[in-house]
Amino acid sequence: MCIRDSRVHGEMSTGQESNKLPPELTEVVRGKTLRTKFVMILILAELAVILLYGFFCQYQGIMANNAALDSFAESAINLIYPFYQDVHVMMFIGFGFLMTYLRTNCWTAIGINFMIGAFAIQVYVLWKGLLDNTWSGIWAKIPVDVNMLMNCDFAVSTVLISYGGILGKVSPYQMIVITIFEVFFYALNENVVYKSLQVIDLGGSLTRHAFGGYFGIILSWIISPTKGHVTSKTHSTYNSNLFAMIGTLFLWMFWPSFNAGTASGSAQHRAIVNTVLSLSSGCISAFVASSLFRGGRFNMEDILNATLAGGVAMGINGELVQQPWVALLIGFFCGFISSIGFTYIGPFFAKHLRIYDTAGIHHLHGMPGVAGGFILSLIHI
Repeated sequence: MCIRDSRVHGEMSTGQESNKLPPELTEVVRGKTLRTKFVMILILAELAVILLYGFFCQYQGIMANNAALDSFAESAINLIYPFYQDVHVMMFIGFGFLMTYLRTNCWTAIGINFMIGAFAIQVYVLWKGLLDNTWSGIWAKIPVDVNMLMNCDFAVSTVLISYGGILGKVSPYQMIVITIFEVFFYALNENVVYKSLQVIDLGGSLTRHAFGGYFGIILSWIISPTKGHVTSKTHSTYNSNLFAMIGTLFLWMFWPSFNAGTASGSAQHRAIVNTVLSLSSGCISAFVASSLFRGGRFNMEDILNATLAGGVAMGINGELVQQPWVALLIGFFCGFISSIGFTYIGPFFAKHLRIYDTAGIHHLHGMPGVAGGFILSLIHI
């Protein structure tokens, strides 16, 4: 009897062990579960957006056959749509390719960049309309036109900036949830800054760059490990840096449209010229600083990012700077401090504050954005 019991026990143990999946199959099952969860969340989110658009959104001034409205629509297309196209290229090609510098996440980076950008456009319309109605106290349907689309891309830029800080650390379905919440807080911050505080920030140095940068830094701090950090996946390769450089060049060329797209007249003219000058000067200072701080050699991390810092700072100052030498000085200063951030501040954050800023959004968007606000205060003294 004892022998039979032991044999039965042995058979049961063998059966239990046979039910255990090997680690490889466990990962496969886990991957399928995550993909299923992602698909369900994305389908439900998109269906919810379609339903809400049906109830709360309508086209503005582009449906009626009216000569005055036709003239207004034509004017909007001629004045705004060229800038909108430039900003659209920045979001989906510029930011998309800039994110490809990681050797293990380049496909994921550009793919998720595409997905969350498309989703943020739709979500911003709803959040912005809700908050505008709340601010005015008048509840009306949300107008959808080319002006709204331009503002949608500005909201997209904020989400993509934050994504740079958590690149390679979050799953696609987590990014969908983050996008929904961040776009709400961006729209709220936009209304507070523009409507309540009456701050002029056409290029979004504070409302887009600083907000998106520090939102991403907070997310990075929350999800980063308490001890240790796998750095091999954050390295770049020759080819990944080459693709990322495509993104940098697109951003660098089209940044004047980002800063001047919502301005008009002479203010728009000044914003374009000042942004070009600031970007040019910032590019030179980034190369100088990279050589000084990196032992006489150019570092691709600096060249990919710090060369854009002048455009970030000029967002809030583009229409206000009255002398070309001031625009050059702002760009040179911001390119320099951005390079300092990538060389010294980033490693300090990782070592002492447990903040692993994957794409260096603090040094490209956070610091230059805050510097732009500080420079604005000096201009008004």
